[in-house]
Amino acid sequence: MNSRLRHIVFPVVIVAMMVYFTYHIFQGQRGVLAWIRLDKKLKEEETTLNALTQEKEQLEREAYLLRPDSLDVDLLEEKARQALNFAHPNEVVVQGTDK
Repeated sequence: MNSRLRHIVFPVVIVAMMVYFTYHIFQGQRGVLAWIRLDKKLKEEETTLNALTQEKEQLEREAYLLRPDSLDVDLLEEKARQALNFAHPNEVVVQGTDK
């Protein structure tokens, strides 16, 4: 009887261990499903970072052009008109949404 029990217990323990490890390969903090979620979130965050980087570079270019040593008069006039909500009498104003 002891030998029969040994032949049954060993395969059951092995199968139980295989089920346990297979479950944890897919589930849990470091499983395949978590890795897929993290990869998706990483791609979303990289897209956001790229957009913010482009916006930052644009603002830096505008700030550079507004410095006294490299003043762009046209940009200064455009920014002043936007801030003061001002237009010349011969201009046509098309209103839209700002970024």
